[in-house]
Amino acid sequence: MASLAVVGAGVVGVCTAYELARAGHQVILVDRNTGPAQGTSARNGAQLSYAYSDALASPSLLSHFPDILLGRDPAYRVRLQADPEFLLWGLRFLLNAGQGRFLDNTRYLLGLAAASQSTLTELLGRHQLQFDYAVAGKMILYATPEAFAGSRPGCELKAGLGYPLERLNRDEATAIEPALTAYRDPIAGVVYSPQDAVGQPHLFCEHLISVMQRQYELNLLLGQSVERIEAKPGRDVRMRLSTGETLVADAAVLCTGQTAGLAKGLVAPGTSWPVQGYSMTVPALGDAMQVSITDVKRKTVFARIGNHIRIAGIADIGSRNWTFEAERLESLRQSAYEAFGGCYDVGPDAPLEPWTGARPMTPSSRPIIRRDSRTGLYLNLAHGALGWTLALGSAAKVTELIADGIR
Repeated sequence: MASLAVVGAGVVGVCTAYELARAGHQVILVDRNTGPAQGTSARNGAQLSYAYSDALASPSLLSHFPDILLGRDPAYRVRLQADPEFLLWGLRFLLNAGQGRFLDNTRYLLGLAAASQSTLTELLGRHQLQFDYAVAGKMILYATPEAFAGSRPGCELKAGLGYPLERLNRDEATAIEPALTAYRDPIAGVVYSPQDAVGQPHLFCEHLISVMQRQYELNLLLGQSVERIEAKPGRDVRMRLSTGETLVADAAVLCTGQTAGLAKGLVAPGTSWPVQGYSMTVPALGDAMQVSITDVKRKTVFARIGNHIRIAGIADIGSRNWTFEAERLESLRQSAYEAFGGCYDVGPDAPLEPWTGARPMTPSSRPIIRRDSRTGLYLNLAHGALGWTLALGSAAKVTELIADGIR
């Protein structure tokens, strides 16, 4: 079988390496960090939201766009840039927010999520991986009757695709998740997806790499950047590493968000743009939630991972060179306090374990999974905030492409 290099040891890269190794290939996994999942996979929302892999560009978001542009929405922020690539991406994003494209994109993502869910179930049947995994279910809280009624078409779409969803009133939802008694605002209705799960992606990557090293002789090269790639169809791929060495493989898959130099010319302008998110991880108190919760009003997600709660949210779009901003983390902290302040300590002196990262995303939210015809390189990129949920499904897709390419 072929020797294949996978660039990027985040959750998408590790899953890609695993699927390729299972297919019988000799796999080399390269990452610039000294450990796996130290980039945007490190502290994401932790939710495996199979039933909620909706495209970000939607009619609902479009209706709130004036407030977002004026800075009236605490969760979303758009900074307009005089950057042709950003403007092209933004125009394409708006075009994907129409009802027809939103539904097409969401159907595609839900199908990829279902493949991920099925693959993870099979994987856990073969290997005992410890990553705080739990099929905890997920609840979406709607503040108004109008918002809850507006969720019905989406529920019907997902039910038609095999996702079991329940529409509950507050009392019915509280019987399943007692922590809702601590929620301070009105709840007009709840959509409950019992099969959604949670897990720590960085622990998942660490344990899955151990499996690959034992069973598939994975060649793991950490702390080494790929500085240059020379590739043409039908020829070996040659990658110059930061150590000065040259790595040679039959083919390569780019699975890293840090591809500005490597993927130059492979991804057309306006195809991908970073969307920055924030999270914090705090100890759970006695009455903290077990079920994952998304507060639609605050656009904040809460996931129980072991004895901690991962709180995530915020989507900042616009800056190519993003940085950590304390006031954005403070906005997330305040939202968490207002929603479920009695379930965890998010006070000013609490140990919040803050994190921020920018996830490249396409205007349609569909990841880039394809072979580049000019170089022969394979791409598995730009999953946005859905990388953890879609990783195994996209890994299976790129493995199929490689199988077709080497026949």
